[in-house]
Amino acid sequence: MHVGKSMTVAAAEDLLSAIARGLNDRARIPTRSQHHQAGGEPAMVQALVTWAQAVDRPMLQTWVPNEADPDDQLGTLTRQFFGLSAALLCDDAFAIDGASVFADLRAKALDRLELLQGENMRAASRGPQFELLCADHLAKAAPSLLYDRDVEGQPTLKHPESFMLVASKIRTTVIPYELPRTSAARFDNALGGALYELFRNTEDHARVDDVGDKLGRSLRGIQARRHSIAPTKLRELVAGSPPLADFCERLRPLRATNLQIQLIEVSVLDSGPGYAASITGRPLASLTLEEEARAVRDCFMKHATRKEQARSGLGLCNVVDILRDHGGFLRLRTGRQSLYADLSLERDAAYGTLPDLREWPVAENGPGQAAGSLMTLLLPIVLDA
Repeated sequence: MHVGKSMTVAAAEDLLSAIARGLNDRARIPTRSQHHQAGGEPAMVQALVTWAQAVDRPMLQTWVPNEADPDDQLGTLTRQFFGLSAALLCDDAFAIDGASVFADLRAKALDRLELLQGENMRAASRGPQFELLCADHLAKAAPSLLYDRDVEGQPTLKHPESFMLVASKIRTTVIPYELPRTSAARFDNALGGALYELFRNTEDHARVDDVGDKLGRSLRGIQARRHSIAPTKLRELVAGSPPLADFCERLRPLRATNLQIQLIEVSVLDSGPGYAASITGRPLASLTLEEEARAVRDCFMKHATRKEQARSGLGLCNVVDILRDHGGFLRLRTGRQSLYADLSLERDAAYGTLPDLREWPVAENGPGQAAGSLMTLLLPIVLDA
């Protein structure tokens, strides 16, 4: 399997289609990547998770010339979200000359993961982006920013208010200037609420497979980044994804003196059974495509949950409401479903109204099956209160 440098949604979909057709245990992976706009890198991570769960022994073929790695290409690889994920998923890795570099690669990946999960996580991120990753299968599942410890030392997900602080950390990391107080508070409340709902779903539903067994390889994570990009360049980068192209065409620069589009991208991903299996309690293989599509859409209904609490099942409704209020965009990739909703066109919809989820244009034979779920949110930066 060959993973190209271009980290776009279209490239990830091509890779998922290739995985569905069959592949070997070894993936050739680039040292550096490019074209990360609009959820492309997390989409590629989901494809890598799909590959790692599908093969007996996932192995990486790197471009490192030999075991010595004089240019620290393995360090470069693990400093990127896709490279770190690949290093945590594989069972072995090789240099060009055939020597195993797995021990060095995994050590560098665990060092970076420890930074991302610790108090000084900013030291592990590159540029205007925020990254947080849980590797459940390696017992690295409870970063201090998202989890507390109970009296017995067991990790417990923090309360919603704490996720407002996460959103504030994201804002100060990815936006290089100070927003007015009203805009900053609005951003933190909106993003914090969305992150809590989406990450709680990974905690509740995504740490076991569709028959309840512990996953052999499980990543859960958040990636956020800011895009400051000229409209013409943005159109070029999303040209292969018509729904994104339509959404981006309506975006306008933040100020008349700054001709670049300012856009926040936030993705939450996991390696679990996916939306349809979680809501129905049935393995995905037992569902027809029509049943799966209906089940995924049902997840967006008010009180859609398998929990017994009367107030449960509002998480996705809340996320959709936040995106409508902010003129945002949503892409969901789960199981055999690739969906999107341009919520900038639904700003007047009442709370709880189902979003207009549409099928993402893919190959003629439909999207390949993806492991876990990936939700990508796009939020334009606005300065109005």
